[in-house]
Amino acid sequence: MTIWAVVFLTSGQGFRYLLGIPLYAVVAIATVVLVVVSFRPTWRDLAPPLLIGAFVALVTASILWSATRGVTALAAVVTIATTLVAIITVRGSTNVRFMVLLLRGLQVSLALGIAFELFVAVVIRGPLEPFATGLSDLAGHGSTVVWSDGQLFSGGPIEGFVGNRNPFGAIALLTAIVALVLVLERRISKIDFLVTMAAALFVHVMTMSATVTAAGALVVVLIAAAFVLRRARGVVKRYLSFTMLAGLAIGSVLVLKYRDLLFAALDRRGDLTNRTFIWDEVVHYAWQRPEGWGFVGYWPVWDEPYSSIVDSVQEQAGWPVVPTHAHNAFLDAWLQLGLIGLALLLVIVVLMFGSAWRLVERAERGDSYIPLGWALLAAVLAVQSLTESRMLVESGWFLVVALYCMGPQVFTLTVVDPDLVHYGTRLEQRPPREPGTRWWRRRDGGGAVTTTDEPQSPAAP
Repeated sequence: MTIWAVVFLTSGQGFRYLLGIPLYAVVAIATVVLVVVSFRPTWRDLAPPLLIGAFVALVTASILWSATRGVTALAAVVTIATTLVAIITVRGSTNVRFMVLLLRGLQVSLALGIAFELFVAVVIRGPLEPFATGLSDLAGHGSTVVWSDGQLFSGGPIEGFVGNRNPFGAIALLTAIVALVLVLERRISKIDFLVTMAAALFVHVMTMSATVTAAGALVVVLIAAAFVLRRARGVVKRYLSFTMLAGLAIGSVLVLKYRDLLFAALDRRGDLTNRTFIWDEVVHYAWQRPEGWGFVGYWPVWDEPYSSIVDSVQEQAGWPVVPTHAHNAFLDAWLQLGLIGLALLLVIVVLMFGSAWRLVERAERGDSYIPLGWALLAAVLAVQSLTESRMLVESGWFLVVALYCMGPQVFTLTVVDPDLVHYGTRLEQRPPREPGTRWWRRRDGGGAVTTTDEPQSPAAP
């Protein structure tokens, strides 16, 4: 059920194009019910972390002042359901086991996208439109939606089953990250890893997503930093970690300053494919209502103020582009949930990455790589949120909640759980042990750690 939940949330747009919104809704409800029935959580298991609960509560409360109350009520229900599925699946298994299941779900989504593009290229041999009506069709703004352009054999870009090259490229990057972490943990075979990395690299090259390229560059830097920190000792770790993060911050500023040159090198326009037009309009309407216009997730582009934003963007762009979100999660949170929603999302993202990175900087040779995976996934979500708003919906919000539940809890950035550093999971999450046994760690000659649960005599090490 965890694997299916990941596939369904990751490839949601593809299922809507295939099934239509009514049948998609039926499958979504059935998925939530089956997850609950399969895991049988207690009320205590369903309790969300503090900040996650506060954000979901604000989403629900925004029904009271929403400009589109019906859509906001539906979006609140969907957000609550997504949050519950994430909490139930994470707490229903150990952290390491969940990462394995997450990988399998991402692998299925990646393979589904490749198989879909192969079908379109071989059988359809041309552009394929969705089988069912989407949000853009309901808007009546003159945009023609294409599920896939069928350019697999033409050098791309390809859109995958999700129907958009940016999220398809993001799926490839997320899959590669989880596969790398798990092969380092010796949880998957090297063949499994190599095949997965080859597929992910192929999709990345064929999607040509600038956002994913930037996120991938950040991932490489963070991985290199993590391995350096593993070999550092004592207080040097903190200084190295601070210097590395400061260097990343400075590099980000330089990227913003010289973005035109960088975008030109990546064959991208300076307006980020009309995103700057969208951002200007979003900021304009966000200032009008500090409390927000009400949470909607994907925009109901047939209603105000979203229809006006679309009209203005089309006028500036000169062609019928129909944005269904702000292409920036933080601006979307500001527009929909006001300044409080923006502040909550910023704090969640900072703590999500910061708590994971605190575990990474404390790790030594032989410790678990699972926290590194959390930090890398959080970094990718943060970078993607600068040009996409998918962090607020479907698999984006699912991963935010999952990462937040697996790592140290809120306000514990200065308190490091040794069990999370060493094993990637808490003591209470480990399998039950027989009476008279206890957990202990053993390093082999290469520094790897073996976690065992077997009787120890008083003379044992």
